[in-house]
Amino acid sequence: MPIQQLPMMKGMGKDFKNADYIDYLPINMLATPKEVLNSSGYLRSFPGIAKRNDVNGVSRGVEYNTAQNAVYRVCGGKLYKGEAVVGDVAGSGRVSMAHGRTSQAVGVNGQLIEYRYDGAVKTVSNWPADSGFTQYELGSVRDITRLRGRYAWSKDGTDSWFITDLEDESHPDRYSAEYRAESQPDGIIGIGSWRDFIVCFGSSTIEYFSLTGATTVGAALYVAQPSLMVQKGIAGTYCKTPFADSYAFISHPATGAPSVYIIGSGQASPIATASIEKIIRSYTADELATGVMEALRFDSHELLIIHLPRHVLVYDASSSQNGPQWCVLKTGLYDDVYRAIDFMYEGNQITCGDKSEAVTGQLQFDISSQYDKQQEHLLFTPIFKADNARCFDLEVESSTGVAQYADRLFLSATTDGINYGREQMIEQNEPFVYDKRVLWKRVGRIRRLIGFKLRVITKSPVTLSGCQIRLE
Repeated sequence: MPIQQLPMMKGMGKDFKNADYIDYLPINMLATPKEVLNSSGYLRSFPGIAKRNDVNGVSRGVEYNTAQNAVYRVCGGKLYKGEAVVGDVAGSGRVSMAHGRTSQAVGVNGQLIEYRYDGAVKTVSNWPADSGFTQYELGSVRDITRLRGRYAWSKDGTDSWFITDLEDESHPDRYSAEYRAESQPDGIIGIGSWRDFIVCFGSSTIEYFSLTGATTVGAALYVAQPSLMVQKGIAGTYCKTPFADSYAFISHPATGAPSVYIIGSGQASPIATASIEKIIRSYTADELATGVMEALRFDSHELLIIHLPRHVLVYDASSSQNGPQWCVLKTGLYDDVYRAIDFMYEGNQITCGDKSEAVTGQLQFDISSQYDKQQEHLLFTPIFKADNARCFDLEVESSTGVAQYADRLFLSATTDGINYGREQMIEQNEPFVYDKRVLWKRVGRIRRLIGFKLRVITKSPVTLSGCQIRLE
């Protein structure tokens, strides 16, 4: 009697709306490429979240400040250094952050505000009119970054970007402050720094600027590097993040159907699968522009997290040797969007803000709950052919024994890739029972096709691998 091995890293089924084959992605589960028990990898629940502190509001931005060796967060109307309030921040939307030797900068409400470490707060503005220095039309700040002793910011609605003065960071450079990304007539959507370049992200191009090294008064300090230009744009100001020694971004509809790319050597390489592109395509351009991307790493996982209005998608670079490996994060027992955002390694903890409540949390690897609430974990197998076969002994290897009470795993089957039948409950975890088997002894007779769904609702960590079934 042959034993069929069933992969769980990615299920396969059909879309009931258009009959297309689609991927069923793991939900709240991360794939780990490691040889365990005759399997090439296993799936592990995403770490749970425990409450850390009450704060002033929902999370709006975060940055690790290397000058102060501390994490700066904007939550609600306050700027936090670690757990201490160091300033007030206006508005309620997402903010851009950068830092230097003397100040932490926040781009909010069209202004670049510098919170100096000595307690003073300054807003970047023109030099006094009687100073004799050039007066610029500074406009509204859209995004900020920092490179080599200067803050740089993009002017909203234009292709101009500015740099601050070396001696007084609260004013633009006294001689050569303004530069233009002339390939972006629609305006610079976002700005960042990579190695020794200023990177300007537009809707159809990404342009790089490098230092000229000029010391002559009035000479340009930055010059465009056309050899590095990328013929893709970003969907929104925060739809980009440093990732894998480069930048990852969601592309703008101006260059075709949006997807997820990583920049490398002047080229953009796609990392999204067809199913991920279908999810991204379900959003309008305005909805996509509100997306936020961030990078996170722990336990050899190199994660790219994409926060969209209705989905949180996770790309794991460390598990993608045999093709892009994606999963979905969610909160609760239904399809609520994942609540944590702005992850940062702080001390020896990974801390995070929250999208819905005025709290900060920290990831805990010995739980899978979020703020003491049970979470749902879903895995799917591909549908496979088993014409007129009888099926026995569907078994999943589970690392058990750490639950507070007996947990159950819900197994259901599909014969068409769309509808899943009645769930079979199997005990899959029990306190101090470290060798428990997860086994469905009699599955039944299969007419043609079959696929399985595994569902676990628990506060405990979940580790599953090696799904197999015996056919007659």
